[in-house]
Amino acid sequence: METQTPLEPPLAPAPATRPGEVIDAHTHLFTVGLLEEVLSKEPPEAMKRFREGLKTRKWGRPGREQTLPELTPEETAAFYVERLAAAGVSRAVVMSVMPDSQWTRDFIVAAKGHVHALCNVDPRDPGAADLLEREMAAGFKGVKLLPVNRCYRISDPACRPFFEKANELKASICIHYGVTVDPTGDLRYADPIDLSPVARDFPEIPFVIAHFGAGWLDSVLRLAYQCKNVCVDTSGTNNWMDYHVPKMTLAEVFERTLTAIGPERVLFGTDAGTTAAYRTWIKFQQVRTLEEMGLSDHDRDLILRANAVRLYKLEA
Repeated sequence: METQTPLEPPLAPAPATRPGEVIDAHTHLFTVGLLEEVLSKEPPEAMKRFREGLKTRKWGRPGREQTLPELTPEETAAFYVERLAAAGVSRAVVMSVMPDSQWTRDFIVAAKGHVHALCNVDPRDPGAADLLEREMAAGFKGVKLLPVNRCYRISDPACRPFFEKANELKASICIHYGVTVDPTGDLRYADPIDLSPVARDFPEIPFVIAHFGAGWLDSVLRLAYQCKNVCVDTSGTNNWMDYHVPKMTLAEVFERTLTAIGPERVLFGTDAGTTAAYRTWIKFQQVRTLEEMGLSDHDRDLILRANAVRLYKLEA
């Protein structure tokens, strides 16, 4: 008689977080099952990078690819929570890169509040508003937009119905501006200043600019001066600093940002995925930087935990 491997026990619901804990407000998720679902909806000639990743079972930057997990959504949730706990992280927010993913919906349900997600929508799509409404009802905590990667302007009037719906649903929005490792990205769409008329006209929507603007920090801070609903996350290696003129250190990036917009609009993140090891070094680097800057316990907690809870409504 064949012996079956017992299934992982379901996760217990996540408890409320407490001051001093850490929430990673910008992570990613790639698995074999997720890529299979994404590509099943696309023509054979589309998304070559994704198809190559699925074929080789590898994902990541060229030359640094790691093995894609072959796990169900339920297994992935248990795996994700275990690696967060090992890194001393209480919760995480996953940034979806493709729209309308049942695999990700199933993952959210299985994660029981330990891991949340922002959905992915193309705001130019005539069905974008309806899709956002369905995704928010399914448990997503907001939406991730990729204007640089998908080559569009958020100020495009075609996006207006989407933002009207986001405003109605009180959906928070994270946006990738600036440089990108995606070879199909176009830097003509990289400047966060393009968000100005939208952030101005929808002051109740929190807009979180990822990666300190990924090389466009000056534009982010000017925009945030004008629009008090513009925030930043600190996620990633922030290696855009290697190309920034004049030279800046991470401490200087934090200092400029905190001076300009205050700790209430800064969210910690690592940009960690599921193929490589969790980016504990980024967590260490950023926490240590905040400590060395002499921030109060209250202000550090805002950045490392409380702002994510508030802006993404993680405990609502």
